Amino acid sequence: MSTLVTKAFVMNSFPWKDRHRLLHLLTPEHGLITAMAPAAESLKSKLRAVSQLFSYSELTLSGQNGRYTVKDGAVIEAFTALSQDLDRLAAAAHAVEVFSDVARNDEPNRQVFELWAYTVYEISRSEDPVFIARMSSMRLMEIIGLSPDLDACISCREPIEGAYFFSYLAGGLLCEKDRAKGQRDAMTVLSKGTVALLLHIERAPFEKLYRFQASDKIRREASCLADRWVEEKMEKRYKRLSLLDSCLDFSFNTKESEKAGE
Repeated sequence: MSTLVTKAFVMNSFPWKDRHRLLHLLTPEHGLITAMAPAAESLKSKLRAVSQLFSYSELTLSGQNGRYTVKDGAVIEAFTALSQDLDRLAAAAHAVEVFSDVARNDEPNRQVFELWAYTVYEISRSEDPVFIARMSSMRLMEIIGLSPDLDACISCREPIEGAYFFSYLAGGLLCEKDRAKGQRDAMTVLSKGTVALLLHIERAPFEKLYRFQASDKIRREASCLADRWVEEKMEKRYKRLSLLDSCLDFSFNTKESEKAGE
């Protein structure tokens, strides 16, 4: 039986038999792993704090054949603010679900761990935690090679002048002359500011990722695109944010093209 000392975020924590807790831990070296925290349900347990949802701790684990048990640990950051506000809790729960799905199905990737570290910190303090959660999922798509093409027209590869038409089927922007090649029910018009914000989210270093200003209009456009894009690429419906707001389905509207440069 080997011993592993690692820093880890608790992405999920639920009761297990005999007052134990089963934890899904996001680690930098091993990705998402499952560990049992013995008797962590007990009020006197030394593992109670490190088994709390969203907590970030340094843990000592014993493991064999991919099965881990928490032997000891110390909390580095509890992120208690996440459980004290409905918006923050919903935002964190949404982001956890997307990150866990990626980490569970891909090879361990330290960038996923680092992005989550910046994201959970920002969700715990931002004035708009729900928007942060949505934008984190778009950066996550970039890490795993599933980001949309926003540099130029995906058809002719020429810089776009005028309206920005986004095609979900094509996976990127279409210029006005090539928009007829996209399916109408799978296109939307984006403002120049929304495209600029999405490019920032796709490329900014993590320490500057959430340092931006955006109008309500840009946030709405970027949010609805992110929701649909992530769900299509992950082939899953994410419902954690449905109680807070909802995005109307995008449809092609020629009148919107007149406003696309705003």
